[in-house]
Amino acid sequence: MEKEYKIGIIGLGRVANEFDNDPKRKVIWSHTGAYSNNQKCKLTAICDLDQEKLNNCAEKYNVPKTYTDYNEMLQKEDLDILSICTWNSTHYPILKAAVENGVKAIYCEKPIANNLKEADEMIKLCKENNVKLMINHWRRFDGLHPKVKKYIDSGNLGNVQQVNFYYTAGIANSGSHMFDLLRYLFGDVSWIEAHYKTQDEDPNIDGLIKFKNNLLCTIQSLDVDSYTRFNLIIFGTKGKIEITRNGFDLDMYEAKQSDKFSEYKELYKIPSTINFKEESHMEHGIAHLIDCLENNKTPISSGKDGRESLSLICAFHESAKEDGKRIQIPLKESNIEIKSK
Repeated sequence: MEKEYKIGIIGLGRVANEFDNDPKRKVIWSHTGAYSNNQKCKLTAICDLDQEKLNNCAEKYNVPKTYTDYNEMLQKEDLDILSICTWNSTHYPILKAAVENGVKAIYCEKPIANNLKEADEMIKLCKENNVKLMINHWRRFDGLHPKVKKYIDSGNLGNVQQVNFYYTAGIANSGSHMFDLLRYLFGDVSWIEAHYKTQDEDPNIDGLIKFKNNLLCTIQSLDVDSYTRFNLIIFGTKGKIEITRNGFDLDMYEAKQSDKFSEYKELYKIPSTINFKEESHMEHGIAHLIDCLENNKTPISSGKDGRESLSLICAFHESAKEDGKRIQIPLKESNIEIKSK
């Protein structure tokens, strides 16, 4: 008989429980929905300050125990896996309590923490106690981006020459996903330069990234009140890929002999050769975390990956505060405290 993992969730907001209430979402987006669909998982306990949310979630998924105090939940319930779906300012104390109470795997929302010091301590705690830590940078698990990575790595796009990224909704909120996706596709970063676009609590910051493979990437932000964007353009020597509609669609271009200039090639739109469909990144992510737990693997969206994404957010702030000063990566320490939605 397969082991049934006892699951706990702290925080019952959108990503934890409410995304699936949107009729426009065609696959499972929430932690609660994904755990309930996994035969190896049993939703054992949930925690939130809002009693109405607790009651509704417990009734929908037949969860036996509800709590308004996460410490009480962690002390009373012998949990195997915990999802931390609260504000990033609370991630560190919750993770610390979870590790101290014997939780074996933690699925933490992004950004990993409020600052690099807390992120480093979270990684250290999990390593010392043999706890699997995975950050929900979900584009590593969806139906499109892993196939784009495979396409690039196989050489079908030729040598990648230039990358442009467009985002909205703040450098911490969107940047966490953006920087993780860029590292996932193109590797580690060498340095960055950045300038403030807005002065909000979580500001938009534009910048330039130089990867260790010498690839350059421009980062440009737009006003989310006008429309939302999370779009990536990748120029290769053989063509171009545009990941559009906030990462849910793709346009492909091939370099062909120009019909206007005899001595040049131009980019022509072609039918995509990357076949993909929308899949539940949340279900894939949870299945991956369980596999890591059962087979002692490191998650592909690890605590270290979360820390690297956070360090780039901090570096963009550090550079923008000094009018575009070049910041070398990795960033070992920073006094920046991020604000994420």
